[in-house]
Amino acid sequence: MGDTVMGETVTKPNAASASHDAPQDDGFTEHEAAPETAEQAIARLAKLSAINYDQIREDEAKRLKIRCSTLDDEVRKARGDTNEPTHGRRLSFKTHEPHPEPVNLATLLDDLASALDRHVILSPAARDATVLWIAHTWCYARFQHTPRLAITSPEKRCGKSTLLDVLRSTCLSPLKADNISSSSVFRTIEALAPLSLLIDEADTHLKENAEELRGVLNSGFERSGNVIRVVEISGAFVPVQFATFAPVALAAIKSLPGTLEDRAIPIRLERKSAAQRVAKMRDRGARNKIATIGSKLARWAKDEADKLDENPEIPAALNDREGDISVPIFSIADAAGAAWAARGRRALLTLFGDRANDQDSGGTGAMLLSDIRTAFKDAGQNRLASTDLANRLGSMEDRPWAEWRQGKPMTAAQLSRALSPFRIRPHNARFGGAIDRVLKAYQIDQFDDAFARYLDPAPSGGDSNRYTATSEGNPGQNDDLEPLHPHVCSGYETPEKSQSPADCSGVAVSGGVADGNGTDTGFEGGEWA
Repeated sequence: MGDTVMGETVTKPNAASASHDAPQDDGFTEHEAAPETAEQAIARLAKLSAINYDQIREDEAKRLKIRCSTLDDEVRKARGDTNEPTHGRRLSFKTHEPHPEPVNLATLLDDLASALDRHVILSPAARDATVLWIAHTWCYARFQHTPRLAITSPEKRCGKSTLLDVLRSTCLSPLKADNISSSSVFRTIEALAPLSLLIDEADTHLKENAEELRGVLNSGFERSGNVIRVVEISGAFVPVQFATFAPVALAAIKSLPGTLEDRAIPIRLERKSAAQRVAKMRDRGARNKIATIGSKLARWAKDEADKLDENPEIPAALNDREGDISVPIFSIADAAGAAWAARGRRALLTLFGDRANDQDSGGTGAMLLSDIRTAFKDAGQNRLASTDLANRLGSMEDRPWAEWRQGKPMTAAQLSRALSPFRIRPHNARFGGAIDRVLKAYQIDQFDDAFARYLDPAPSGGDSNRYTATSEGNPGQNDDLEPLHPHVCSGYETPEKSQSPADCSGVAVSGGVADGNGTDTGFEGGEWA
């Protein structure tokens, strides 16, 4: 007999009794029923109402060892409902068949790291973290958290699309979207999980959808993440849950919203320099090699993922959120052996440390670099004080620096923030002249790498970024950047309480000069650098 669910009889699989007249040589005893086939299960489920079917679909899909979405499609076909969407097409994504041979995890991670090196310009820390993040997509369901992968760059054409192509070839069930709404995120994850969601152009549509989309992506960081919506089922409005827990990679120019960054592994891409080479992924051979790595990851996950340690050692330097992010990464790194255990921890410590020192510039990076190059050329010097460089930028009437914030020119502090994504920071420098002074300053060679990556070569011949100061009265001639003594200043000196000249170069001031006692004699409404 079947069970009654909400007034409807639901026949349990394998519940039919065998006929006494059936022959006894079919492999079943008189009181056994033949196991229900998948086709019979589909036919049975197709007869249920939408509510009753929804109540048992997950258990039935698990019993049949298929996805809920696959079961839904088959039941829909059995009911005669084969209508395709009026617009667009049904979602589909690539799945990897497990490699026929067992794989060694350390060797597999090495191969994936080499593939990334061939196709994308990445720091060693970013490369190793990306490798381990890809591997975690194959077993993320074992952990309480799935870190986001924040792929950013100061400007376009830094390899974000190429890196997403590698992820599409190696992650578990990758689904790429160049634009997506909040409801699409949770409905897709609920219907198709497990999957890896790869979101390109995130800086554009995160602004368009703002708070709601950000909240959904944040919630999916944790296993318990879900949203509740009221939907109509058979004429009744019913509150239902939608899961949001799934690996997500987001690619954006400059930065992601702070709450997403806080749940992410930061992967910063650079535009390749003239001396660097990467292989294109246009030919089928290159794609097939990377797809083979995906197949091997599928085999590793099938054989070994359930043996991972869910409580790896977390370095004390990481905060609680960084520790949550690190658990699946370090667990996989530890399973690969001592070398990868060290590489994984070194990678995240480096990336999290760099992120703590970086700030969003909020500006147009390449334009700023171009105008800085012009400012150095016009000044005819190798070094400029921060305030001097900011003032030169602010005097360019046809550029945004003249009205950078609330109609006011860019300040030295704002310039420092704008340059931080390029890892360029001011240093203390002693300037000679009538009054000896120490100011925050930039040296032209600090910009060499950024100029080479993001600007076209200077039109003049030779090295136009170099200017030699030969005049005896030229401020700063032959002066070096800090430090000028064996030890590092504490950072807590003030203009009134600086160390003696024998021990410290003094305290950098902005907007004025320092007299021999370290006192600011000309500060007029400026900003400390």
